[in-house]
Amino acid sequence: MYNWDIQNQIVAFVDSLRPMAGYYHDLYYGSLYAFADQQSHLLTLLGFPPVP
Repeated sequence: MYNWDIQNQIVAFVDSLRPMAGYYHDLYYGSLYAFADQQSHLLTLLGFPPVP
């Protein structure tokens, strides 16, 4: 009923990412904050007031 080979491959992939988890966390949040900041600047340039 279950395909254990695929499940084992997924587990191996996740385990391979663990040493870099802090890097990926920082990369994700840095990109997210940069995107939000960019959109905030764009909306301010379009005439919407900034939200404190």
